Amino acid sequence: MNRGLRPPFQMAEQYVGQHRGTAIICGSAPCVFSDLEKARSLFPDADILGVNNTAAMIPEIEHVWTQHAEHAKKFKEAAPRKIYIHSKPRRYRNGGGMWLLPVADYLWEKVDYQWPDLHWVSGSSGVAGALWAKHGLGYDMVIMCGIPLSEDSTKYTDKYPSRPTKDGGNFAEIRQLRKWTATLQQYVEDGRAAGIYSMSGTTNRITGDPPC
Repeated sequence: MNRGLRPPFQMAEQYVGQHRGTAIICGSAPCVFSDLEKARSLFPDADILGVNNTAAMIPEIEHVWTQHAEHAKKFKEAAPRKIYIHSKPRRYRNGGGMWLLPVADYLWEKVDYQWPDLHWVSGSSGVAGALWAKHGLGYDMVIMCGIPLSEDSTKYTDKYPSRPTKDGGNFAEIRQLRKWTATLQQYVEDGRAAGIYSMSGTTNRITGDPPC
């Protein structure tokens, strides 16, 4: 196998299909389960999606978004059932202007679906996952659960698997949280977060409650 660097989308399919209705996307903050319970009571027919390792703790999750495609194999191993990993090509420019990939191509082998059209998606993994559900999968409304991005809620829920993407119990420095919050605010202002809501925290303050 060639283990050099090449675009990961050569090894992952393009997702085919368009969804409608409501999706709930779950993050990893301690409030995820209470948020999910409330969201389910409001939208019992909503599809449940996940981010990173959340499929390991929420059994309804089948499709997962990640900004960390190099961990796709570990996410699958942590889930007690078959799940599908979605990600975007992740590239950067070096000083000479060439596009390079930060991880070797074999680490992308467990990514099931690539989304090159979502190259612009940024922010925390949870916010990025909500944008994927809206602009990629096509849901009319997306509700974030366990994605508060609040400065008083920087720890993972105890039920979240310890690895990967969990480091010392905290998922972000305060400065990073503020950056992600500003990114979400920008998406709201430019209309790209239309139809995306949150059940709690700073993201709820920015997006508002989902309309019932």
